[in-house]
Amino acid sequence: MRNMYTAGIVLLSGLSLAFALGILYGEATDRWFFGGALVGALLMAYSGIVLLLRKMGIIGPRKAER
Repeated sequence: MRNMYTAGIVLLSGLSLAFALGILYGEATDRWFFGGALVGALLMAYSGIVLLLRKMGIIGPRKAER
């Protein structure tokens, strides 16, 4: 199960990089709507990463109790 979470984190990290590059592209070409949409997608990807890290027990209250 931990390998699935790790694969999910790697996938979401790659998507986050693509979203960040898309934001830069949107700003450079003055397509503010495209860049703004990718900001929302980036935030959703980050929240998914945090959720998977929490499920793995790397962050959160379980880590503090050890």
